[in-house]
Order: sequence, then C-alpha cells, then structure tokens
Amino acid sequence: MAILKLTDNLYVSPQLTEADARQAATLGVQTVICNRPDDEEAGQPSAGQVARWLENTGIRHFHHQPVVAPAINAADVAAFHDLLQQTEAPVLAYCRTGTRSSLLWGYYQVQHGMSVEAVETAARQAGVDLANFTARLQQAAQGL
Repeated sequence: MAILKLTDNLYVSPQLTEADARQAATLGVQTVICNRPDDEEAGQPSAGQVARWLENTGIRHFHHQPVVAPAINAADVAAFHDLLQQTEAPVLAYCRTGTRSSLLWGYYQVQHGMSVEAVETAARQAGVDLANFTARLQQAAQGL
C-alpha cells in the first residue's frame, strides 16, 4: 500500500489497513478523511474499524465523507475543502484507490485558479492518474 503525498499537507491513499494506520502515524498524519462509502465491496473494513486502528496509533481526528466519483458535486468539494481547512494537518484522505480523494482536492483547485494540467500533473506525480476525469475537471474550472 502506498500513502502518496499530493501536497505539503495532504496525503492520499487507497483503502487503509491496520499497518497503513501505523505508517500514517509515522508520517505525522494528524487527521484522516475517509471518502469511501461503507460496504462498497466485500471484505472492506468499515470506517469505524479504520477509525479504531487510527486511534490506537494516536491519530484521533477522523472524518467520514463518503462520495462516489461520478456523482461528486459542488457540495462534496466544498465539504472536503472545509475539512482540510478546519482540521489538523497533515491530512490523509483515502478511498478505494486514492482517485476520489484526489478529485475532491483537484476540483477545488481548478475552481480557484489552478489549471487542469497542473492538477493532473500534481496527482500524477503523487501516483494518481486523473486522465479519465479531464473533462469533469475542465467543467469545474468553468464553474459548471
């Protein structure tokens, strides 16, 4: 599993395991945001289970903001940004692959002046491919 550094204060990750919780603590993560709905697939640990693993490592700030990539809307983006602004950093956001968490960050960035290319480049450098979402990022940049 890879905890990927997207920005100075934001890491993204695929589904967390108990070992990943320990790695997050080692990285100094203070807050974790789960962008994955519970029961999305068989065998997936619940958000509550992940929160317990994190608490056992000393990470006490956990937020569950489940989203589905094709249905991410402006309210989801604003809520994610608010969490980033109101919680202790660094933050680790996770979902099944890290894509949804990266998209939530990316949509906000393009709505506030960052180019789609710069968002895609930052994500790619962190190990997340947003190429399938270029059109949606362009729409977000135009305020749609």
